[in-house]
Amino acid sequence: MLGVLAATLAAVYGTGALYGYVRKSPGLGCYPSPEEASREVEHFAVTQPNRCALHVIGESSEGRPIYALRVHGAGAVSNTQRPRLLVTAHIHAIEYIGSYVARGLVRQLLGGYGRVANVTALLDQADLWIVPLLNPDGAARIWHSRGWSRLGNGRFTATGVDPNRNFPFVPVAGRSGWNSGRQRRGSAYYRGPHPLSEPECLALARLCKRERFCAAINFHSFGGVVFMPQTDTPQVDNVLAVFRGTFQSHQRHRRYRPVPERAAAIVGQLDAFLLNAFGTPSVTVEVSRPGLHLLTPWNTFNMFWWCNPWQPEHWVENDAEATIHALAAVLERSGGVPCSPAHPELAEQVPE
Repeated sequence: MLGVLAATLAAVYGTGALYGYVRKSPGLGCYPSPEEASREVEHFAVTQPNRCALHVIGESSEGRPIYALRVHGAGAVSNTQRPRLLVTAHIHAIEYIGSYVARGLVRQLLGGYGRVANVTALLDQADLWIVPLLNPDGAARIWHSRGWSRLGNGRFTATGVDPNRNFPFVPVAGRSGWNSGRQRRGSAYYRGPHPLSEPECLALARLCKRERFCAAINFHSFGGVVFMPQTDTPQVDNVLAVFRGTFQSHQRHRRYRPVPERAAAIVGQLDAFLLNAFGTPSVTVEVSRPGLHLLTPWNTFNMFWWCNPWQPEHWVENDAEATIHALAAVLERSGGVPCSPAHPELAEQVPE
């Protein structure tokens, strides 16, 4: 498809002009750098310490901090028994829009508390942990390359591992899915030398083991769908049903189609790990869809602009409020506690 498009553009603009367009990428101007994004996260905690606490849950391979924000309502500081919910983003290096929406979610939570009824009710009942940049080394690499990347580099940590294939898993008999974790170094889905070999994944796994979240949402891009692990457990199905209707009904511009993922296709992925190890129903929300900006030659050939829309605020409007409604519904359906884990032995692979 890209070859046909390239030929068409070359015919219209000329080969030399097309090469010039590709070289003159406009950069990543509508997205802040990873450092700027991290400063915004720090700013949340500094300006609203009564509603938001900043935690450093670990360090990346290259020594960058991995931040988690605990957003809460009144009287939550001393109450350690409250239900806990998790939102993560930017586990894959190139998926900036996920982090952008996660930070937009924080802004809506902090700005809406005491003013917006459903936000106030949610934060008065539960703590919401948000990890907005799970792969800071990968994000920095993409920023320095101005978005130019191969598929693997668009996913990898600093050590060439797909972090969303690096979590402990239960071996599944039968043929693996096309995007399942791979043992071959260099594969875009390389799962690493062993589970939790990546400090980023280990940091998140330790947080999840300690907090025992009752549900989780993980922002990716760019499919405009909601992936969820297949399950035959009524308790889990009842919670996940939120992402087959409640979530979509509150999306403003585009409703994401729910897509079940069979076990063979999610070897080493975060959703399956959280569900199997801790009983945490977890879904992957693929934020946004490719837009007309890809018709511009310098965008067509830059993978960054396939994964990240030019108008990120449009997708904050689409997804942040829907996420708040979904988390509130999940909280009610789960009773604020995790489900029974199918494979609690996976939790034992997480060192203290």
